[in-house]
Amino acid sequence: MKLSVSDGIERAIELFSHSELDAIDVVNHHNEVVGLLSLDDLSEVLSGGNVGETIGQIIQNVTTQHSTLQVQEVEKNQYSALLESPVFTDIINSLYDGVFITDGYGITVKVNKSYERITNLKAEQLIGYHMEDLIKAGYISKSASIQVLKEKKPITLMQSIHNGRKIIVSGTPIFNEDHDILYVVNSVRDITELLKLKLQIDELQELKALRNSSNATFAHQSVESSIYSSEIMMKLFTVIDRVAKSDAKVLLQGETGVGKTMIAKYMHEHSNRSDGSFLELNCGAFPPNLIEAELFGYEPGAFTGALTKGKKGLLEVADNGTLFLDEIGDLPLELQVKLLKVIEDKAFIPIGSSKLKHINVRIIAASHRNIRKLVEVGDFREDLFYRLNVVPIEIPSLRERREEILHLSHHFLEDFNREYDTSKTLSIEVLDTLHDYQWPGNIRELKNLIERLVVITSSDQIELEDLPYELIDSKSKVGSLYNEEIIPLKEAIERVERQMITKALRKYKTTRKAAEVLEVSQSTIVQKMKKWRFD
Repeated sequence: MKLSVSDGIERAIELFSHSELDAIDVVNHHNEVVGLLSLDDLSEVLSGGNVGETIGQIIQNVTTQHSTLQVQEVEKNQYSALLESPVFTDIINSLYDGVFITDGYGITVKVNKSYERITNLKAEQLIGYHMEDLIKAGYISKSASIQVLKEKKPITLMQSIHNGRKIIVSGTPIFNEDHDILYVVNSVRDITELLKLKLQIDELQELKALRNSSNATFAHQSVESSIYSSEIMMKLFTVIDRVAKSDAKVLLQGETGVGKTMIAKYMHEHSNRSDGSFLELNCGAFPPNLIEAELFGYEPGAFTGALTKGKKGLLEVADNGTLFLDEIGDLPLELQVKLLKVIEDKAFIPIGSSKLKHINVRIIAASHRNIRKLVEVGDFREDLFYRLNVVPIEIPSLRERREEILHLSHHFLEDFNREYDTSKTLSIEVLDTLHDYQWPGNIRELKNLIERLVVITSSDQIELEDLPYELIDSKSKVGSLYNEEIIPLKEAIERVERQMITKALRKYKTTRKAAEVLEVSQSTIVQKMKKWRFD
């Protein structure tokens, strides 16, 4: 029973229906067998709707398809043989990076030793399993192979694996001639250590930025003891210079604005820690929970609102440097206990961590409040007070050292002239008023006033009318020597001299004429002016 190449599909159906054969020979016009038509081939033609083709055309198409499938099978067999080759296995096992291979259906067929090392997974846990099964088992977070099979192009992505490590997976497809994917080869690199290193570098950069920011912030506050020209301050700086060279804890006390921060900075710059950081925390400027976070730092996710990567505390940042705790009297009692522990152990635990961190930090504390009285009423721990009060330094107010007022005025005037590129000067009347003012805000108030005058005055000479009302009003109240205030006789004599010389200079304009009227030598007037910095 045979079919001719010129027969139609109806003839084939007829022959198959009258026989039990699974295949029938097909012959050409010379009665030579040119092919074999199987029942499966006939079913495929009927399902495809190609009923108008001749048997010869059908045989030609079937032959072509069979040939293609055979080529594909050969290709696949060749890759399969390669994958099973001991040489190939040795090659991929020699690689430091992991290798993970799936077939065109997403089923694992090969992994190397490095992949097992990186993931802590064995080959028998993976080979023969579909990638979706590995995701469901929690071995990997997502599959590069599945993405490659979907998009038919190379894919690189980051995976989280079951042991908590992070890996970079680059999947590359291997195509056959019909652009079907035979295999997906994945290169796997462990980047956990790289991420840790990057985090450490980021932390170091943040730490450097914080230290540089701190140095920049306090650079302009650095001060030399020479500008404190009064006898009381020169004696005080003799003590400060000795204490600065030690690691002894210092408690600075004095009114607001007397220069506690500048003196703390001076002590740091003249200490063995001058190459380290100088950081300040104002204990009265933050709520208790934020002060704790600023001091001790915290781990990622330690509390609501915490930075995702955590934060280093000032105690850690100031390691081998100086930490200045301003307004220590405002530190909450619960944090006083923790600070005491830090001072005693030279170590602390960040919020949300269980790891103890050892530090080498010098602590300088300051307050405008009387800490001893706070101890008496129970608002400050006595044990912490004695820990901080190793060297107590009381900084006198500006009105207690009036001889420095004009010196400081000129010092600040020079600074702000440079900053604002001006050449302002202070008139005799202004200097006289500055000298006699009580300065409740101390040096800070004086500095702010000088800056204000440099900025707002239009003339290069700053006159009495440029001063704020409270200074002029204060001057009128203390202008007379005969008031209710009792002052030392030496100061009273100096006030009279100042008032008389100021009036004479205001009226007669020259030192020669003023000296003549006051019946003193011109050199006496000049010396007094230099002392009071009238020049």
